[in-house]
Amino acid sequence: MKKTTLTTSKNLSKRLAQYGALTAAIAGVADANGQIIYTDIADVTIDGVNPAYTLDLNNETSGDYLLRVQPNDSFGNPAANPAAFLFPITSSYYNSNRIVGSSSFGYQYPYNLNAGAIISSGNNLMASYARGDMNWNSCAYPNSQFCDGNDGYLGFHFAIGTDTHYGWARVQVATNPLTMTIKDYAYNSVAGEPIEAGQTLLSVNDYAINEVKIISLNKTVALYNLPENTDYKLLDISGKAVMQGSINDNTYVIEANSLSNGIYIVELTDTFTKAVIRKKIVL
Repeated sequence: MKKTTLTTSKNLSKRLAQYGALTAAIAGVADANGQIIYTDIADVTIDGVNPAYTLDLNNETSGDYLLRVQPNDSFGNPAANPAAFLFPITSSYYNSNRIVGSSSFGYQYPYNLNAGAIISSGNNLMASYARGDMNWNSCAYPNSQFCDGNDGYLGFHFAIGTDTHYGWARVQVATNPLTMTIKDYAYNSVAGEPIEAGQTLLSVNDYAINEVKIISLNKTVALYNLPENTDYKLLDISGKAVMQGSINDNTYVIEANSLSNGIYIVELTDTFTKAVIRKKIVL
């Protein structure tokens, strides 16, 4: 196993063996004609203490949507109608950020999409500038379906610059007490190209990079099952590359001892197919 420093592979293997549960599945795949950028995150649960989460589908720190729960009233008591909400975030392209869903008597309801549902220009959309109610009034309305405690998919039409892109996020809404858990998300980086809810690959059989595994432990990032030639970048939360290089082996270790603690993104590119994966990690 190659490394960026002289830390022994024996010590690393011993440390990683103690944290086998940290093994991450692949993050996303691309080819010359299309690119699914998939981001796997440690599950984030929002509740009465931490009531909001900013969803940034293309990981450029500006934020595209706001997920929010309202389990209590202004006095801290359980609200009469605990609710989960979804908002397009105000920005220069606010009008272009839409949510797959419907309107009923002036209220907006995001659809709870099944895995495999097509997200494209053909979708029914909520009104612009609108808050989407995901479980309003204990799911009294037929289009408000995030109530059973199971995973569901939100569909998005959002802008990067002046172009419309399509994406999804997997969430779980539970009641009593009210919480929402955000699990992962993805988008098609090719403007106007559709994506399926839950889709992480364009074609499983086309890419050697689809078996990559990423393990992070303290200041060490181990990469397994790499293609023959891979370029890597370690990006900070602003998207700036803080480490990068090329790999010509199927395993590799990035030693990031010089970096500050925080959230980073590992980006791997197959130099032959141009397939790309990204994975958020914590150092």
